[in-house]
Amino acid sequence: MIRDQNHDPSYSLLFHLLQERPGIADFVKSAELDDNQLDTLPDSAFAWPERRLFPIDTAENTVLSSLYREKTAAVPANVDDLLARAREVYGVKDLWDRSQAHVKTAAAAPVEETWILPRHKRLRIKTAEDVKTAEKVLLEQYPRLSIEDRAEGFINLVKVARDKNVALAPRTHQMAGMTVCTAKTAADFIECRRMATSEPLFQRAYEKLAAAFKGRGIISDRDELVKVADAVAKVDRLAGLEGRYDKTLPDPIQTVFNTTKLAEEMVNLAGREIELSKLAAMPATFWGDIVGDEMLSEITDGGGGVDVSKLAAVISTLPLDLKIILKNQVP
Repeated sequence: MIRDQNHDPSYSLLFHLLQERPGIADFVKSAELDDNQLDTLPDSAFAWPERRLFPIDTAENTVLSSLYREKTAAVPANVDDLLARAREVYGVKDLWDRSQAHVKTAAAAPVEETWILPRHKRLRIKTAEDVKTAEKVLLEQYPRLSIEDRAEGFINLVKVARDKNVALAPRTHQMAGMTVCTAKTAADFIECRRMATSEPLFQRAYEKLAAAFKGRGIISDRDELVKVADAVAKVDRLAGLEGRYDKTLPDPIQTVFNTTKLAEEMVNLAGREIELSKLAAMPATFWGDIVGDEMLSEITDGGGGVDVSKLAAVISTLPLDLKIILKNQVP
């Protein structure tokens, strides 16, 4: 999947990109990352106008687009030319060159130790094989870990796995809070908590938390889900329910991130979260009617089918009326 700042759910890739570039991190703090602007910007505001990717409408967006471009395997030659020209026009060429030099210097420096559980100096990572070993240990020892170590350990593991290009199990992504939430399941889990306590104060708290999920389907907004999981953990602690984790109650992470389906595998169509695989399964003739023959060539795989990664990049650029049509066409 080709990603830029407007196609990066929860900005997980951006976080990784900025870690090695403190100068750029400070510069882009004021960047307005609003994917709603996609429908208002002209094609000329993008370094890849045909795909409406890598915006160059501001100095901040130009720097961010340059970052994301580095993680894209291949682009037309004019994309790099436009990005370089935009960096000169906005006066950020020196900033960009310094950031590149910083990354090269850091890469040449000795490799530092990475601990999945740094507070306990446990599960040190040096190689890709260490990542799989750490994953196996975390999954096997999950019931014995504190709620804090569960959250920290799996999040750190996902970050290191990205750096070392190691694939992780779906359950690992779930424990790291990278998956979508089935609202009804979350509401049911929280309702179980309400029934498990006899204190009216905590019962009302759980009722309010459960109400946040009522009437909703699939939720993929990680920031929202993390906040709810944190709130559930706090009420659990006060209500004395932590001792029931993994016995009669799932912990807050499993309560909220209650599927193993990655959030990146979903797309929002006019308020409805739909699996990309379902959309890709629709025949090419259907997509031809929706997006037209010219754009159809942008999402097909050359063998008569629809390419999921290409489709993901195009869908978010569609106007609202087409998204509504799609929402009603997918079962």
